[in-house]
Amino acid sequence: MAQLFDQLTQNPWTLLVSLPQNDINLARAALEGGAEGLKVHINVEHFASGTRFGSLAEERNKLVGIVALAQEFGASVGIVPGSGGNFASRQDFAELASIGIDYFDAYPGDAPAWVFDQTDLDIMMAAFHGGNMDEFLEFQNLGMTLCEASILPHEEYGKPLTALDLARYCNLVDFLDVPVIVPSQKLITPADVPALQKTGVAGLLIGAIVTGREAASLEAATRAFSGRTA
Repeated sequence: MAQLFDQLTQNPWTLLVSLPQNDINLARAALEGGAEGLKVHINVEHFASGTRFGSLAEERNKLVGIVALAQEFGASVGIVPGSGGNFASRQDFAELASIGIDYFDAYPGDAPAWVFDQTDLDIMMAAFHGGNMDEFLEFQNLGMTLCEASILPHEEYGKPLTALDLARYCNLVDFLDVPVIVPSQKLITPADVPALQKTGVAGLLIGAIVTGREAASLEAATRAFSGRTA
């Protein structure tokens, strides 16, 4: 636990990659491209990538390999443990921690209440479009240690980042004390990063909208954001 938290609070900027599949080759592409952390999934029909992720039993061997590889690079690994009523169990959380998963990331409406009563994984909650700022603050009071700013509506996915988006991120950062990361709901480019950094967010999570779904495109996109040369 706390690996990503430490990255976000101790480093000036952190680049994370959400893998479009739990695939070791995609993980390697991201890490070699300069990713400092990875996000994997189970029990999810993922909106942005159009991909199904199976149960922990189905995905376990893949996750073990991805975590082991990430550890070689000193990178953190978090997980989306479910959505839409299909969520990992307490026992799954303990097993995920034993594998080396650092934190979980979920929309509050998908997460059962017991997630605030477990100590296996750090807690990232996704602030969502139409959500109440006071409720987001209460998640922090309940034990949220990280926040993903998933605050844009689906109809804006894939569009260019705007000044209004930046103001929305600023508002969330100002309201919370925990580190906030921005996911690539918008078609964020490397040129957008300096403006994003001005909002006070601690890092960027790039996913399928930016990276594509193949290893070559994912590595190229990650390199473009990390500045790592071949």
